[in-house]
Amino acid sequence: MSYFIPERRKRKSPLPAIFLGGLCAFALYYAFNANQQTVPVLPENAVRPHLVNWLEDNPDAWPAQDPIFNPVAVRRIYRRTDYRLLWFDNYNLSDTANDLLKQLTASSSGNPSSMVDYRYHLGYFDRTLRDTPQRLQMAAVLDVLLTDAFISYAQDTQLDKLRPDGRKNQPRLRGRDITPVNLTDGGFQMASARSDAAEEMLYAANDTGRQYFRGYNRENRSAQTIDRSRYVTQGGSYSRGSSYSSSYGGGSYAPRYSTRAYPQSYPRVMPRFRNLQDEGAGLAPAHGEGMLIEENTPFGSDAQALREQLARYRDMAATGQWRPLPAGPAMTLGAKHANVVHLRNMLALYGDYPSYGYGADFSSNKFDQRLHEAVVRFQIRHGLKPDGIVGKQTRERMNMSPSARAHIIETNIRRREKLPADLGSRFIQVNVPGYTLNYVEHDRIKLSMNVVVGKKVHQTPEINTRVARVVFNPTWTVPRSILVNEILPKARANPHGMENMGYRVVNGSGDYLPLTSQNLKSAAAGGFLMRQKGGEQNILGRVKFEIPNSDDIYLHDTRAKSLFGLTDRDYSHGCVRLAKPRQLAEILLRDEPGDWSRYRIEQLTTGDETTEVKMSQNVKVYITYWTAWVDGQGRMHFRPDIYGKDGLAANQFN
Repeated sequence: MSYFIPERRKRKSPLPAIFLGGLCAFALYYAFNANQQTVPVLPENAVRPHLVNWLEDNPDAWPAQDPIFNPVAVRRIYRRTDYRLLWFDNYNLSDTANDLLKQLTASSSGNPSSMVDYRYHLGYFDRTLRDTPQRLQMAAVLDVLLTDAFISYAQDTQLDKLRPDGRKNQPRLRGRDITPVNLTDGGFQMASARSDAAEEMLYAANDTGRQYFRGYNRENRSAQTIDRSRYVTQGGSYSRGSSYSSSYGGGSYAPRYSTRAYPQSYPRVMPRFRNLQDEGAGLAPAHGEGMLIEENTPFGSDAQALREQLARYRDMAATGQWRPLPAGPAMTLGAKHANVVHLRNMLALYGDYPSYGYGADFSSNKFDQRLHEAVVRFQIRHGLKPDGIVGKQTRERMNMSPSARAHIIETNIRRREKLPADLGSRFIQVNVPGYTLNYVEHDRIKLSMNVVVGKKVHQTPEINTRVARVVFNPTWTVPRSILVNEILPKARANPHGMENMGYRVVNGSGDYLPLTSQNLKSAAAGGFLMRQKGGEQNILGRVKFEIPNSDDIYLHDTRAKSLFGLTDRDYSHGCVRLAKPRQLAEILLRDEPGDWSRYRIEQLTTGDETTEVKMSQNVKVYITYWTAWVDGQGRMHFRPDIYGKDGLAANQFN
């Protein structure tokens, strides 16, 4: 009898398969959880070879497009921290780095300028930080640029211009003598350090016990026990030696520093950096202008300097040295191309590329750091975005012939000669093609800012006048052309919304009337005016400067702050919009009777009550149209002929 049963052989037990599947599922679940809890560890010395190579051995090997603006200071910092990452927790940015990025972004929006964005590397950070850096080289580049941006920001806060005890005759401490201290309640606090650049940058000492920058000081002590006297200047002296002197844009640019003896120790602590948008929390106002820090740069811009440049460009045209840059691809740092040799020689001819010293290899076809800096200088002198990229616009400006430049200089000499030889001890100069305003005292620029000027169809005129009144929370009487073409159609479509923005019809007695259909009809017929009340929604912003003229032009604040960050800023109906109207009001009114402190001005620019201040001081205003000028450091500047007044089509860069 056979015990072999075929039916039973065909049936396999499912238990082994279930058991095996359960084991696999458990293993996968365990592996997934383990992977979720594992944080990639970045070895502290892993980036050291990269940093030593870029900062010490071979600076030309720097791989990023953005240059290091403060190489000496950056090098000194990384030497003291043994070339370790300062702004990373493993492969992720530290909380301190994120706080710094927020502050840099806020400061840039308060001082809109392509150069500010460039100095703080905000474009690079925006492009790079969308994903977590997973390569050592990328993390190292980001770390260096964050350190460089921090130093630039510290310099831009102008701490060096503060003096102890209000003594005006004390020497200035340069902006590089600064170190950050991070408080336990959040935010940076700035204090001066010893004479090296950002010599002792400290890491955040927060409530979790994390201490200073990686590898610098891991001592476990609370922020409350930090000896703050260590972070102030201790007196003594230091010497910077003599700086370089080079031909720059046809002029001599030779800043010189000498040995200075500093007073005994004193604390110089700045207020914490605050979020400029956090006005509701009682911090800095949302307009983001910042405190008034006076500049002290020479104004220049005289006709004689232009005549000297005219002779230089005529000579450049006559000798035949100049040749246009041949057609080719866009070039930037690290590129290798035959046109690089031509570019280097062209920039040397213009005065932007130093033709002497270490690294001046005119036969090299590599776009190196030295050439990158020369391109940036050229772009700044021509009002371009200083990105160091020789693209279409930069190539067009480089390829304008010396004879065409000479014609432009001649035209601007005539414009300058129409103005008084002596512009006065105090004056405001607005340069329309340059999109800038300078407030000048005794031939020194004390305040400069970006401005928005009129479109080509609403050109800002050239005017010589004065400041008559400063108006806080100004009203705006709508000009007839704007009323008919723009405001009335909006008021008919949405009268309630326009009333919420402060618009009212004004009758012959000066009474405010609602935006009813009948009142709007009277305004359209010319019987009534339309006016916008003062306040947050007013199109003139919070401050207006009345300057008597027949074109009804004035200088004023604006709600459209984003325009100040653009390279080309011709967007208004003819008036000049200011990036820093409160600072201008503060500096203009400080010699007027009464209290015109910044605190008082902030009070007057809230609510909707209008306050007018009649100027007793005679401050001249010159609205100019200069497409070429020489600044106080001897640098030749050119700007596009936005209104086509130079009679040279090529200068419009179309």
